[in-house]
Amino acid sequence: MSEPGASGFTDLCVGVAVDVEFKIATSLLSGKSFSSQGMKICRGMFGGRRITILQSGMGAVGFAERLAKHLTNNRYDALIIAGLAGGLDPRLRVGDAVLYNLCYDARANDFTRRERPGPDGVVATACDEALSGYLYGALTRSGLSFIQAPGITVGKVITEAKEKLALGANFGAAAVDMETYETLDACARSGQPAAALRVISDEAGRDIPDFNRIYNADGRMNGWRTFAAMAARPSATLRLLLTVKPALQSLRATLQAAMSS
Repeated sequence: MSEPGASGFTDLCVGVAVDVEFKIATSLLSGKSFSSQGMKICRGMFGGRRITILQSGMGAVGFAERLAKHLTNNRYDALIIAGLAGGLDPRLRVGDAVLYNLCYDARANDFTRRERPGPDGVVATACDEALSGYLYGALTRSGLSFIQAPGITVGKVITEAKEKLALGANFGAAAVDMETYETLDACARSGQPAAALRVISDEAGRDIPDFNRIYNADGRMNGWRTFAAMAARPSATLRLLLTVKPALQSLRATLQAAMSS
């Protein structure tokens, strides 16, 4: 197996959550083949590397178990969990990338409490240092805007600006998502080097529509419920729609940098 921190790697796995992330990642590959083994899989090439893209579904039930089973039967030089995330640091703008150095597991926290939970007693798992160092160099050479900072995984979409700001302040985290901790934990248990790379899709100081009821248990969006959630918050929806294109363009550029030699 090649050394991620030095000469690169020949077998790379990239984990994403939702359809649009999967489409962007797979669009970068040549010689593609698709399959499904409890999750959507695409295998192909990028430059001289063999790339496998896995789609988990957003906060999908049982994904960690399916990933662990996949890693039992498939070995990679490195795994990167990638995709969009909510911003928790008010200095970050849409399209900025966050290279996690660790990820907190706050899925069980109650964000409605008057006194918000902090990192004391909350489990965290670290990203692989060699792989993170490799990605840090790749992103630096690409000229993309990014920071290296902690991230946090939660059990629901954080829709209110005040909650995002409080979460970032209490944990010292820069971004929030619903899949990273479970992915890193599954990789750690299987001895698979892994790191996390996220792109900000909604800024810390902005409310977004309440998307908590639009996802099915498999992490896929329900179209009618999505429309209802967006219609209930027209101003927040308009702001979000205006940021979709730049966020996705940045995600594409970030994935290209991460997969480059």
